[in-house]
Amino acid sequence: MTIDGESLFNDLGATYEAAFANNAPLRAFVHRTSKKLPPGSRILDVGCGTGKPVADILASAGHEVHGIDVAPKMVKIAQSQVRGSFEVANMNDFHPSQPYDAVFAILSLFQHTPGEEYSLIFKFSEWLKVGGYLAIAVTPSTSLLSETCTYDPTWDCVWMLRKPWMGNYTKEIFYSEDGWLRLLRSAGFVVADEPANDLFFPAGTQYIAPEAYYYVLARKVDAQPLLGPYPLPTSPMRVTPADNDVLALGQEHDLSRYTRHKEVQYFSGPAEDLPYPSEAFQVVLAPWTLDHTMDLEKAIQEMVRVARRRGSKIVILQGAPGNEAVMHLNAATRSHRIDHQGQILQAAVQRLENQGFRDISLRRIRAHYEFPEEDLSTRCAIAAELLVDMWHKQHPCYEVIKHSLASRLKLHFEGHAHSIGNDMVVLVASYPSDERH
Repeated sequence: MTIDGESLFNDLGATYEAAFANNAPLRAFVHRTSKKLPPGSRILDVGCGTGKPVADILASAGHEVHGIDVAPKMVKIAQSQVRGSFEVANMNDFHPSQPYDAVFAILSLFQHTPGEEYSLIFKFSEWLKVGGYLAIAVTPSTSLLSETCTYDPTWDCVWMLRKPWMGNYTKEIFYSEDGWLRLLRSAGFVVADEPANDLFFPAGTQYIAPEAYYYVLARKVDAQPLLGPYPLPTSPMRVTPADNDVLALGQEHDLSRYTRHKEVQYFSGPAEDLPYPSEAFQVVLAPWTLDHTMDLEKAIQEMVRVARRRGSKIVILQGAPGNEAVMHLNAATRSHRIDHQGQILQAAVQRLENQGFRDISLRRIRAHYEFPEEDLSTRCAIAAELLVDMWHKQHPCYEVIKHSLASRLKLHFEGHAHSIGNDMVVLVASYPSDERH
């Protein structure tokens, strides 16, 4: 039986520090990175553990350190021996109050699903100022023995489903060195220093082989990670045929819990041809609509036409980077992929700005599909059918795609037994409430 991260590190406590704190290459990497930062930088230490060596080195260099860890026992030790603020928090759910100059994730990116790992890199970018640094230390998949690993083709990573570690069995995922560099670039980072590889023998008689570590320092260069993954495609987006306050585009859903307005007009036809007079609506909602339009430019123009009046809003909902449902479906369908979500949102932002919408915000919404079935094969079959029906019900290879997806989901449910992530980005564009714009 594998153990979860909180239980594992609560049990280990100071034992973990004794085994890993004296890693000379790691300490050197943290020291080098610390010197690149402005004096008194505000730093987040993700998976801070006991605070040593990472937070301790950074605090001693005069930086303001904030550490988070899922294990209360680790946090208590850090609070007792390192200058800084430390709190119990799960990195997947953490929301900072203001951006950081640097984020350190040192040997803390193992016990996640591939989708969580992917999304975390984008969240780190969201938490950083433009020009800020992300420092990571990981074990690359290229250092592992092939017979101990299960390859995951959807995410191009490997799982170790029962990894023996410090007297327990853990469930961990690993990217290759090239995989990490691609992932960092997709979230708007560039490598800021030459990455380094090293072998380290943790202290303690239970270790019979060294652990391989890969150190990467990256700098944030793209201001808005939610418009990724980067780089954006160079070819045009694929074309796929396909007197109220609020206009909701797409299939009719009960939106009463999302709006204070009692009157909602639904329109399931093409967004490029809205049968309403100009300035007819105060709000236009477009949930998962723009990836089905034949002409994105015209669809945005039509939405603007029916909404452009003082104080009106256009609300667009599309997939976030690392949306697990989209990633799995695209891996299974291949030639009929769901459009690049960041490219859709970036195009929408540009067109809305050109049409006079100045107040435009982007926010991540965490969501997931839940599948309670106890039998794994049944759960995979039901999940595959639901997801394929939502996007590809008329696909000529419908049955083949559904079978492929059900097979892939067996490995996915190793990490999240009953859920598939469906994180989204909500874009809210407001038209000026006065004539000056």
